[in-house]
Amino acid sequence: MDKKPGPGLFDIENPNVQETPTIRPCPPCADMSHYPRALDEYVCRRSDRKLNLSLLVTPHHRHMRIVDYRLGQYKLKCNIFDDMAAREKLKKVYTLVEKQDSNSWRTVGFSKEAIIPGYFRNADAYVMSRVYDQDGRPVTGGIAKLVHEKQVEFGDAEPVGKKPAGLKETFIDDPEAINAILHLPEVTPLYHPFGKGVMHPHFILEVRVGRRSLWVAAEINDAFGHAKLDILTLPRSIKERRYLAWMVTKLVEELGETSDISSVFAITMVEDVACGQVLLDAGFKESGQLTRHMQSEEGRLSDALMWYFRIAPKANRARKLAFDAELPIPVPAKKVTDFDFDEDEDEVEEHHDEDEDED
Repeated sequence: MDKKPGPGLFDIENPNVQETPTIRPCPPCADMSHYPRALDEYVCRRSDRKLNLSLLVTPHHRHMRIVDYRLGQYKLKCNIFDDMAAREKLKKVYTLVEKQDSNSWRTVGFSKEAIIPGYFRNADAYVMSRVYDQDGRPVTGGIAKLVHEKQVEFGDAEPVGKKPAGLKETFIDDPEAINAILHLPEVTPLYHPFGKGVMHPHFILEVRVGRRSLWVAAEINDAFGHAKLDILTLPRSIKERRYLAWMVTKLVEELGETSDISSVFAITMVEDVACGQVLLDAGFKESGQLTRHMQSEEGRLSDALMWYFRIAPKANRARKLAFDAELPIPVPAKKVTDFDFDEDEDEVEEHHDEDEDED
């Protein structure tokens, strides 16, 4: 008699088997079910709760973000990610962890690519990634064996001054209007879905230049005090670049005044030098290059750059100077982290449960 096969990783018929973790699609939020999803979300758990993952797949960029709620079992997790990458034809998986946990991920083939200072409010986030070759096999030894597609050089930063004359800005927070903007063919490659669930930007700042619209978006995580910023319009001229730089500083100011945000980060494709220059002009700093992280409008996988900006506390004098309309903004922030990618740290038994929903 043939033996009945045991449950596999993607067995949704037997989700409560303790020994074998299962991967199941996460149902969309009922209030947002009529909107297209920014990404595909899966949950991977064991009944003993010793393994608890959210897997956020972005089909357009062919990568998956991992939100891990439990320390340990890294080899098992890595096998799950490899199976998921093969199933979804992904070229990359990545996660954001604290420094002390980064070495554990490195032992199973992940590599450090960038840091986001203050991502966990009181701790930096290390971007740990695992890349796959054309045949779907993980790159042995990590990303260090890959050569970045392009090294980018930017011009000197041109600090943003007061608001350009005649410029009128509009904050868009209507979900239908935001959804329509994000699904424009010229916008989709520039947008980087990130948060759990149906998580489009919370609002978009719009400026009209003749018949053309310039857009900058923000997605907020109040729990950890950070926000992701997306430049959704490629500047076509120096004038548009200067407008966008002002819009970025305006959006950062708005985040600092209306939300408990201390860290803002952004991701741009390496070939979008103008977008990178916008962030540089607005006071952002580059913290790393992300291998094969985004897909262009032509369908080509591209490296991306990670950018960050630290917002000073509201009572800080530097913050008041930074957002004075009569002064260039922003005032450069002091150095807040040491980008030591090779330093080994002992793992601790604490771990951030980002956005975890307890059953």
